[in-house]
Amino acid sequence: MVEKIITSVQNARIKELKKLFTRKGRKKAGQYILEGPHLVDMAIQAKADIDMIYYVPESSHAHIEKFKSMDDNLPFTQVTPEVAKSLSQTEQHQDIFAVATLPEAKTIDFDHLNDAVLILDQVQDPGNLGTIIRTADAFGYRDVILGKGTVDLFNDKVLRSMQGSHFAVNTYELDLDEAIPALKAHDYFIATTELNDQAHASNAFDLQSKGKWAIVLGNEGNGVSQLVQDMTDVSLYIPMVGSAESLNVAIAGAIVMYQFPPKS
Repeated sequence: MVEKIITSVQNARIKELKKLFTRKGRKKAGQYILEGPHLVDMAIQAKADIDMIYYVPESSHAHIEKFKSMDDNLPFTQVTPEVAKSLSQTEQHQDIFAVATLPEAKTIDFDHLNDAVLILDQVQDPGNLGTIIRTADAFGYRDVILGKGTVDLFNDKVLRSMQGSHFAVNTYELDLDEAIPALKAHDYFIATTELNDQAHASNAFDLQSKGKWAIVLGNEGNGVSQLVQDMTDVSLYIPMVGSAESLNVAIAGAIVMYQFPPKS
């Protein structure tokens, strides 16, 4: 099959793709962009619905041959380095892009969630969200609830930070004032990472004895909202011996997920 070649940044298709840089544009088109050979490789392995792969032939030959061997039905379009640069949202573009269909929002089934669930309350920094999802994947937290106010999962910085882990983790966008009571009705014990007068040291608390649990991580500046705190069963803090007053939310999340690994 003869592949199409796009040589102008003014090409109508390229202009449409650049609209995917925004959340509004992604939702309207029902698509998002993955940049770089690793993310495209992960998308192919996950059997994501890929609309097109755009690449610079001079620099991407080996990767493209690999992708074609993985799935001989994948569609490809060649682009010039100038066009690739216009599609990239990084200073060092990687010359390979996949346009994939946004997955349909998952419907949560509280009866079949993992015994350990992660809840994010208005985590707004893309790098933090991506790192948290990647860490959840690494430590076996397969179900992550994204509360309202949390940054878009398909933001380009989030995608780069996740490194493909969104293909392995179930994410649900829910109102926490509905999700947390539903979890509690299904016998989940709710713990929040929040320093207050009643908080317990995380390394001295036996969360796993509760059977099923959910850990809440809060906003970078304001922590866990009062509304959510009022619905939780316990507050946990991470003991520190240095002079730092707090930890980055992604670091704190990594510590508590490591401390409390899922049982299955």
